[in-house]
Amino acid sequence: MVTKTKAPPRSEAPVNFYRKIVFGFITLTGILVFLAAYFVLSKAEITISLAKEPVSVDFIADIEEEGKTAGSPEAAVPGSVSISGKLVETTVSGNKEYQATGTKTADSDVGGKITIINNYSKDQPLVATTRFLSSEGILYRLKKTVTVPAGGKIEAEVYADKPTEEAMKLGPTRFTIPGLWSGLQDKIYGQSFNSMSGGKREIKFVTQTDLDNAYDDSIQALSTQVIENLKTEMKAAGEVFGKVIIKEINEKRSSLGVGEEGDKFTIYLKLKVVGIAFYRRDIESLAASQIQAKVPTGKELVNVDYNALTFLIEKYDLAANEANIMVHLEGEMSLRTDNSMFDVDKFIGLDREQIIQYLSTYPEIERITIKFSPFWVKKVPQLKNNVQVMIKK
Repeated sequence: MVTKTKAPPRSEAPVNFYRKIVFGFITLTGILVFLAAYFVLSKAEITISLAKEPVSVDFIADIEEEGKTAGSPEAAVPGSVSISGKLVETTVSGNKEYQATGTKTADSDVGGKITIINNYSKDQPLVATTRFLSSEGILYRLKKTVTVPAGGKIEAEVYADKPTEEAMKLGPTRFTIPGLWSGLQDKIYGQSFNSMSGGKREIKFVTQTDLDNAYDDSIQALSTQVIENLKTEMKAAGEVFGKVIIKEINEKRSSLGVGEEGDKFTIYLKLKVVGIAFYRRDIESLAASQIQAKVPTGKELVNVDYNALTFLIEKYDLAANEANIMVHLEGEMSLRTDNSMFDVDKFIGLDREQIIQYLSTYPEIERITIKFSPFWVKKVPQLKNNVQVMIKK
C-alpha cells in the first residue's frame, strides 16, 4: 500500500503583494488623471468694466491771418496753440418780418355786407345810418353814405341796430328800406348772400417779448451773414466756425411798438461788427491735442465730445489782424486696457473674494464679473492659458 504525501499549503503573500501594487498603480493613475483633468479643465473668466471719468480742458488759441501761419493740420507746428483764420470789421444791415403773439378780445359790430339794388330810373343816395329791415324783422343800418346808380347795384356794409344773437346769425335774406317812399321800396332794396357775423373778435398786438426776441433773432441772422461772407473769402474748403462781436448798433427800429395792433411787424437793424472765422478741423485738432495732454499716465482718452466744444473771443487786434479765443472741450477717459494691474499673473491662485478685494482698490473700475468652471473650481487656475481677463470700456 502506497502512502501519498500531502503537499504543503501555498503561501498567499505574493498574491496580495501584487494586488496591492496593481491597486496602488490604478489609484495613482486615477489621481494623476484627476490632477491632469483639474489643471486642464479648470478655467476662470474675469470681466472688468471700466468707469468713464470726465476730463476737460480750457486753453487760449491764437487766430492769425490765413496764410500767415501754419494753421492747417498738415503743416501745423507741434505744440502750437495757434490756427489760421480771418478777422474783419464791417457794417451789416437788414430787415426781417415777425409774427405778433399778443392777443386780446374786443367787441365788434354785428353785421356784414349786402348788395343794394336800384331798379328805378334815377340814382338813389342813401346816407349813413339808413335803416335796412330784413324780412325776419331785424333792423340794420348803413355804415357809410352811398349812391346807388339808376338800374345798377353796389355792395355796402351794414350793422345791426341791436347786436342780438339773431342779428349775428342772420342768413342770406332780402331787406326793405323803411325810409323810402312805399312806392319805391319794391324797386330799391337790399339783398344779402352771406350770413351776418360779429360780436367778439381776436386782435393781435406786439408784446415786449416779441420785440426782444425779434431783435435777438435779427442780430443772430446778421451775425450768420457775416460768418457766411467770411467763409466765402477763406481760401480752403471746409466747415467754418466763427464768432461775431457787436461793436455798435447804428440803427434799430420796428414798424410796430409794444401794444400796437397788427398780425406782423418788421425789424430793421444796422450793426457795426467784428467777425472772426476759422476752420472747424483746425480747432478740433488743436483741442484734441490739448485734452490729450490732460490725460494722466495709465489712462487713455476714450471719447471727445466735439459737439460740446465752445469758444469765446477774448481779445482782438484789427491792425495786426489777430485774435485770441478761449476754448473749452470735454471728453471721457478710462484706465488703459494694457495697464499692468490687469496682468494675468496678478490673479493666479486668488479666489472670488480676493479678486474683488484686489480690484476694489481702484475707483476707476465700475463692475467685476467672475466665472469659474467646472463647478469644483474655486480659485484662479495656475495655467495662464486657462485664465481670461476681459476689459470692457
